[in-house]
Formats: sequence, structure tokens, C-alpha cells
Amino acid sequence: MFFLSYKKHKGFTLVELMVSIGIMLAITATVLLNQNKYTAGASLKNNANDLSLIVRQAQIYGISVKELSSGSGNFTSAYGVVFDISGTGSATSYIFFADSFAQNNDYDGNFTCPIGGTSECLGKFNLSTNNSINRLCVILSNGSTDCTLKRFAVSFLRPDTDTIFKMYDSAGLGIVYPGSVGVQVELVSTNGALRYVKIYNTGQISVQ
Repeated sequence: MFFLSYKKHKGFTLVELMVSIGIMLAITATVLLNQNKYTAGASLKNNANDLSLIVRQAQIYGISVKELSSGSGNFTSAYGVVFDISGTGSATSYIFFADSFAQNNDYDGNFTCPIGGTSECLGKFNLSTNNSINRLCVILSNGSTDCTLKRFAVSFLRPDTDTIFKMYDSAGLGIVYPGSVGVQVELVSTNGALRYVKIYNTGQISVQ
């Protein structure tokens, strides 16, 4: 003869249920936080890489003596990129230009970037996901940086393969740094992460 034994089974208590929900919320919050950090970091990295590629394109155009426009016969223009966080420019964009008007190794125009006519603007590039240019710096020969710049243009013009720099302070005055080795664009994301694009006198471009 078999006897079946029945045990009284209890459900979750209110405390156990609250603990379980708390654990699930903590896990969900951790996943979302890490996802946001990853997304912000990936976006910032992509912006830095895109910026370096635009500078590289200016370098290729300038050194290879690209014709300004098809049939123009203008092979004398330098090509470059300008950054301006002084207030007259933008901390969330930069401009790719052809130095075709004043030929002063700088961009002569505003950040609305009109295309065509006598405008030197070839394209305006916006940083994504609320990323921005945090600081503009000059890289000194001892490896330190001076980040008081508010604007600078980097350009390239054959036969010189070195980078040409035009730097300006907060008052819009041109600055010369004897012995400097390059410039640095410091990008920042909404969560405070930083990326650096460094452009050296020799034409070398690095992203860190």
C-alpha cells in the first residue's frame, strides 16, 4: 500500500518579491548605463576618426595639386580644415575649405558654409550625438599643450609636404608658437569622455 505525502507549498512573500524586483531593476539599470556609455564612446570615436579622415583628404588634395573645379585651370589652391570655437564659429562642426580667394592659408568665410561662387567652403561637417569640440590646443616641443586657442586652420599646399597652421587667440589675434610641433582638437561626449585628434607639422595625423 502506498501513501502519498502532501506538503504545503508557500508562494513568494512580499519581502522576497520586493527583493527580486530590486535585483532585476539593478541589473536593468546597469545594462542600460553600460549601453549608454558604449554608445557615447563609439559615437565619439567615430567623430574623431571622421575628423582625421577629412584632414587627410585635405592633405591629399593639397599635396596632389587637385584642380579646384573641373575645367577651372586652378591648381594653386591650398586645401584645409578650420576649427572655430570663438563664438563666430561652432563647437559642434568644422569646415573643409579650398584656399582659393585670398590664398592666405585660412578659410575666408562664415560657418554657414555657402557653396559655390567665390565661397571657399567645400563642406561643413557636424559632430553627432551631442558631441562637441571641447578645446583647441597647440602641441609644444616638450610634449605639453597650450589650450588657449579659439580658432585654427590647418592646410596643405604643394610642394611643401608639411602642415601649414594659422592659429588665433580669444581676441582673434594671430599667434605664433616657435618650436611647436602641431595642434590638437579635443572632442568631448555628453558623459565627459574625451578623444584627441593630433595634427603634426610633418603631416602626421593621429587619433587618441
